[in-house]
Amino acid sequence: MVLKQDPKAVRKLDEILWKITDPDSSEYQNWLTRSKINKILTLDYQVLTAVKYWLWKQSFRSVRLIGTDVFEIVTTIRHVQKLFSAQFRTYKNSRTGKTIHRTHDDVCWANEISHLIDFFLGLNDDTLTNSKPTGSSKKRILIPNDGNARDAATTQIIPMIVPPSVRLCYKIPDVLKTGLESNVSQGALEFEGQNYSEEDLQIFCEFLGIPFKPIHTEGINDQSNPGIETMLDIEQMMAINPLSKIWYFNDDVKNIISDGILIKMLTLTESDKLPQIFSISYGIYESNLCVPGIPCDENVVDPKHKYFIRTNIEFMKLALRGITILASSGDDGANDYFSNCTNKVFNPTYPASSPFVTSVGATTLVNVQYNALQDQPLACSAFNPPLVCAYCGDEIAVSVNDPFFTDFTSGGGFSNFAPQPSYQKHAVDRYFLNEQYYLNEIPEMYPPSSMYNRKGRAYPDVAALGVNAFTVANDSLYLVGGTSMSSPLWAGIVSILNARSIKITGKTLGFLNPLLYKMAKQCPECFNDITVGNNKCTSTICTDQCKGFQAACGWDPVTGLGTPNVENILKYITELCEKKMKKTEYN
Repeated sequence: MVLKQDPKAVRKLDEILWKITDPDSSEYQNWLTRSKINKILTLDYQVLTAVKYWLWKQSFRSVRLIGTDVFEIVTTIRHVQKLFSAQFRTYKNSRTGKTIHRTHDDVCWANEISHLIDFFLGLNDDTLTNSKPTGSSKKRILIPNDGNARDAATTQIIPMIVPPSVRLCYKIPDVLKTGLESNVSQGALEFEGQNYSEEDLQIFCEFLGIPFKPIHTEGINDQSNPGIETMLDIEQMMAINPLSKIWYFNDDVKNIISDGILIKMLTLTESDKLPQIFSISYGIYESNLCVPGIPCDENVVDPKHKYFIRTNIEFMKLALRGITILASSGDDGANDYFSNCTNKVFNPTYPASSPFVTSVGATTLVNVQYNALQDQPLACSAFNPPLVCAYCGDEIAVSVNDPFFTDFTSGGGFSNFAPQPSYQKHAVDRYFLNEQYYLNEIPEMYPPSSMYNRKGRAYPDVAALGVNAFTVANDSLYLVGGTSMSSPLWAGIVSILNARSIKITGKTLGFLNPLLYKMAKQCPECFNDITVGNNKCTSTICTDQCKGFQAACGWDPVTGLGTPNVENILKYITELCEKKMKKTEYN
């Protein structure tokens, strides 16, 4: 049961967030504690008392208050059937095996509390929508025991991406040589019951010549059944910063469909001990977000919007605490997996479309260089051609019809629910600045305006390599791709940036977007601008009927601001943080 929040309290938190994440503000990096946030959001004592008393009268005995305004109620089907005069049916998810009970009847709460309820889950919410998490469509090339990794359709050279490749392309310092300036942490937030294996991680570390560190586990982990998504997430962030503490989060919410993402976020926001960075390699289309139950006396046009707003508030609460949230932008371009490019309106991916999340798109290499890497890891010499470690090359946006066996298209577009935040307005306006010229010269530059909400939250914010990552899972070696390769790569990079920030100011960089867009204006050399490619295709289809966006100079809805030049970003952050400290000393 999710109670209505005080709009004034939510607005206050929103105002605080934009002050403490604005690099030009005197309050920059003044992160809030969980208790401070909850104090602002705490509902009136009489409201909570009225709800608790009603629940007690109805013989609900297993009741828990989560945070300030969510009640978790555990009861029997017989009890709720009698209370609400509703008939419940049993449904089983064929993919996860999870069983749920739902009613199609109206669920009407007593007048004395119905006006206090925003929405509720677990009774008649719609959990049966089609959904394909962005993390499930990984392109995998299995490396056989003989080391001859070949795609069935070709024998051309296959570029393998290993940590030295990424460090070269993005000028990332090798922390094993330079050391780490501060203690930092990063975490993988998993869905679908995905697990990790320490044995696989040890093999991965041996092949790449990096030290193995045990993972901090929160929740459930069955090491006998590791998932390739989780292994990709943890291995990529570990590869970029092997000195960082790695966290793994997985609870009994096995699916991002329906209430999974909100429940997961509520669990996180009520924890005092969290990593400084989260990477999320999963998503659900905005149109498939949970349709929560709404009190009978409330007329709501789109209940999904309520769910969207409420989940975003949980993301905002983490941002207020100085925690960075990175999310994959999706693997089906501007379209979606189910549409076959027939939708009249694009279907954005959430949480990539959240204004409080840094969304990450994917690039691939062309004109690949195959020079010998410095400190070449065992993985580069253990296999036979055509599998060769990439030195670097030119980056373009990933599309399903591109070379090197990509089986996805980097996602991006505009939210249909969230308005465009001020931090990105200038960058997005520039993308449309020469709209008429492009429409005359390059008609396919923009899709029909009726297909997207031009004033919505635009994504992705940034991009990174997303093809052919060397991965170990289930005692097997793979090359794996997807925007869920790109997001944990950025997590590893941000952990290095955090180390610099913490050294100077004692604070993390936190919610990145206001900083990133300001940085792009003041330091264009901090990003590698990706100007080639588009996101018209999906992960399964690419026809003339498919519409999408074209990469362009500056920000675009394909690769965002571009991929990072970490050397320049570190210089920028150093100057920013030192300037902040001088102001603090002066004041």
